[in-house]
Amino acid sequence: MEKRSRHSAERREAPASGFGGGKPSAEENVYRIATETRDSDGGTSTRKKVCSPEQKEGLTAHISKQYPKVSHRRQCRYLKLRRSSLYERRKRKVELEKRKEDTRVMDLMKATRSKHRAWGFRLIYAYLRSKGEKIGRCRAYRLYQQAKLSLYGMPKKPRIKRVYQALLPPENINEGWAMDFVSEWVIGENQQSVRVINVVDECSRKALWVEAANSINAQKLSDILDKILEMRGKPSYIRCDNGPEFISHHLNAWADDRKIDLRYIQPGKPTQNGIIERLNGTLRKECLNLNWFNSLDEINDYLDDWYKTYNFDRPHSSLNYMTPHAFESQNQNLYLKVVPS
Repeated sequence: MEKRSRHSAERREAPASGFGGGKPSAEENVYRIATETRDSDGGTSTRKKVCSPEQKEGLTAHISKQYPKVSHRRQCRYLKLRRSSLYERRKRKVELEKRKEDTRVMDLMKATRSKHRAWGFRLIYAYLRSKGEKIGRCRAYRLYQQAKLSLYGMPKKPRIKRVYQALLPPENINEGWAMDFVSEWVIGENQQSVRVINVVDECSRKALWVEAANSINAQKLSDILDKILEMRGKPSYIRCDNGPEFISHHLNAWADDRKIDLRYIQPGKPTQNGIIERLNGTLRKECLNLNWFNSLDEINDYLDDWYKTYNFDRPHSSLNYMTPHAFESQNQNLYLKVVPS
């Protein structure tokens, strides 16, 4: 017992290594690094107290490289830095770097969406992976939702805005026309759809033009209107919907040259062009729905027969059961201006 206590006392009284000669301990090296400041050249200068948490945090990284066996607990004790502060600052740095990386990935997704507007998450994710981006599916979907790139909220083409126009029919013949398209199907060898153009006088209800074609673009439509102008003269306006042929630059330029006003109805409100819609319904009920057509020439023959019946034989309820031709013949004084275009 005496020997054991004597050896214990000798160990307690022995000087610490590094003090009074010998190799300095890791704790002393930590204290030395913590109290030294360095020049711009890298050499050590006068000892100076490190005060700010940023400096102490930088020293912990430097100490860990030189003395990997010194724990963070001992470093914080010698630097007089709270471990919670150190861990919180490191955590904040990691979160900041992660946030920067997330922002970079979201920018890549937005750039891909701006180039390919119809691509959804799967295509964008596969595209970025093919470009060498190392990103997990769950993280990519979280960033995709965070960037609000869902196709359900994809911006659409801006809706056309039109001012409300007066719906009352004109009091004079040839003052206003209305035009619209009707779709039909040919069951011949080609089995293709055709379009039927209808033009009507809003006052006399006379069908001015009924023709079927495989396609009717703005150029062909303006040619048809020129033919009607040669027969009846120039109207004050033409009422139509917002179809691509009607809102084209070519038709607008044609109308401006002839000083004819194009009156567009409001989108989604076909009742504002009710006279031509009534003509379309009559055409479909009395001609198109009653026959099968094997060719384009056959459907035009049927349309020509219906055109003559509608204008010269069929009584019209809004004209006091007169035919459109008879109404125009009895009301010659109601013509607006019968002048060549």
